[in-house]
Amino acid sequence: MQWYLILKNTEKQPDKGTYSDWKPIVAEECFYQCVYCAIHESQFGGIVNYHIDHFRPKSLFAALINDLANLYYACPICNRFKSDDWPDEPSLDKVSYPEPCKVDYNTLFEFDDKYSLIGLFTASKYLIHRLYLNRAQLIFERRETAMRKKVGQLITEIQAMIGQLADADLKDAYATLSKIDSVKNNLIGLDEVRRKVRPYVTGDIKKS
Repeated sequence: MQWYLILKNTEKQPDKGTYSDWKPIVAEECFYQCVYCAIHESQFGGIVNYHIDHFRPKSLFAALINDLANLYYACPICNRFKSDDWPDEPSLDKVSYPEPCKVDYNTLFEFDDKYSLIGLFTASKYLIHRLYLNRAQLIFERRETAMRKKVGQLITEIQAMIGQLADADLKDAYATLSKIDSVKNNLIGLDEVRRKVRPYVTGDIKKS
């Protein structure tokens, strides 16, 4: 799991409709994952279960209700925890929410040996606390991602060891190498495939 810096383009502001109509646009901008916990929509049943988050709450910033620059994609859990909470304007040194289009969330945290997040700034510590970013599901997802990387690294090491063996009689070893290479490629590609496969799109919902 990783976060992405969200690139907001004012030229994409739709000239008709309201924020609820722009969910597909917001989802694409945010890489189809929650900007706060980084969990992908495919692990939460797709777009119908995800929310549009008003970064600056609409209850406090009425003028920004339909401003695309203020809209982000969020999982239902993070969005409910955040709700209308707005302790202060964004600043890493204050209790606040770092703005996902201005701060790379990957720089806000470290992981401990149990895959829990550790906040590196006042704001990121608040995020962990307020949005409960060390909930069990997220820790599991981080652990799975880390394990996949470790398996990939281990396979690479095994490949290197086998590749150094020059004995022509080790046919079985080289056959194993071929199988390991296939497994490695499948493991590496699995996360990318899962990120690209969406359970369904908005059009499918409207047809049902």
